Amino acid sequence: MATDVAAKVAEWITRARKIVVLTGPELSAECGLPDFADPAMNPPARDFREDRAVRAEYWKKIRDAYPLLSSTEPGPSHKALAELEMITSLDCIFTQTTDGLHHKAGSSAVIELNSSILWVTCTGCGKDYALGEIIDLLEKGADVPSCRECGSDQMKPMISFPGQPPPHWEAREAWIRLHTADLFLIVGANLDNEPIASYPFLARENKAKVVIIGEKETPADEYVDAVISGRPGQVLNYILKKMKESITIT
Repeated sequence: MATDVAAKVAEWITRARKIVVLTGPELSAECGLPDFADPAMNPPARDFREDRAVRAEYWKKIRDAYPLLSSTEPGPSHKALAELEMITSLDCIFTQTTDGLHHKAGSSAVIELNSSILWVTCTGCGKDYALGEIIDLLEKGADVPSCRECGSDQMKPMISFPGQPPPHWEAREAWIRLHTADLFLIVGANLDNEPIASYPFLARENKAKVVIIGEKETPADEYVDAVISGRPGQVLNYILKKMKESITIT
């Protein structure tokens, strides 16, 4: 970790009037969870809709993953960002993660760009179910869950599968908030695809400082104000430490 750069970022956070944060799959990986929004994790939407065997295979995968998902606690990045929300002018956290760990850590201003794996919708009648209710149906012997209201077996998590557009409102909200932010922190996020790939450049156009923290290189690394390579949780907690050291108690 570039400690001098991290110390400078701590100063920027302390002085910022409006901070927007983008987080991504590296935060889930720190906790041992897969990226449930990864296209490699999910079948094409059309195949899921038209082939019951595809739906059964998908629901077996989610059933197998559920014990880990439900028992996993927030990692160091989630906890650090929840603390930053309490002590800084953090406006909101946009996240590519779908596992709900930001909420579990106590962050309140969270907007899920890929929606959530924790909720399932019947595409027949629109009724929503907590994922735990669906797992109960699978544990009782169903290979594909069916809606209690209309009987349809077209039950699907709210995340976008390949072939579906990402949620629109969330992406628009990010675009709006980045127009008024003066600091944009990107933590463990995937910047390979639009519209998220454009967010660092949008923030820079609107005179915000942009900082990227993570273990992987991104296409925006050469165009932002600071890049700190390292585990997000380690970097964020170092930044928090530097911020606390600068506080003068009188």
